[in-house]
Amino acid sequence: MIIRRSSTTDLDAIQQLHQSAFGEAEGEAVAQLALALVADPSKVLSLVAVAENKVIGHVLFSPIQIVNYDSVSGYILAPLAVAPTAQRQGVGMKLIRFGLELLANQSVDIVMVLGDPNYYGRCGFHTEHKLAPPYSLPYPEAWQAIALQEHALQEVSGLVKCVPVLMAPEYW
Repeated sequence: MIIRRSSTTDLDAIQQLHQSAFGEAEGEAVAQLALALVADPSKVLSLVAVAENKVIGHVLFSPIQIVNYDSVSGYILAPLAVAPTAQRQGVGMKLIRFGLELLANQSVDIVMVLGDPNYYGRCGFHTEHKLAPPYSLPYPEAWQAIALQEHALQEVSGLVKCVPVLMAPEYW
């Protein structure tokens, strides 16, 4: 398996991957979100995991702003998808860690995620931060952060704003 930045030739595979990974109930909506984020003009990081010339995993990191903290750079991880046949084999973790390393090397301070604390906690995400999501959440413990630079989360508090496509209330 290799991990690389996605390209325009991967778009159909990315769409199909999100549809199959999220199933009938959410698949189409998440696939459309992923395609909209890939097309976003901001500095989105889109990575694919490829095995045997097939895209088996995809993750997106898009920039965020923290209200009143312009000096802090951050991203949000969303969405992450792994092909059903490749799940529980570490593909998602490898994609996340690869992306976090790339962002850390670009001096990004923090990354946020809204997801299962048991899963994302294995990559170092935690709830010990003072950053508020754009909307109230039914499961606040799912709103997690990781500092990519030393002490990046210590003095930061406030409201997180995402790229416009992710600010839609239905994603929260």
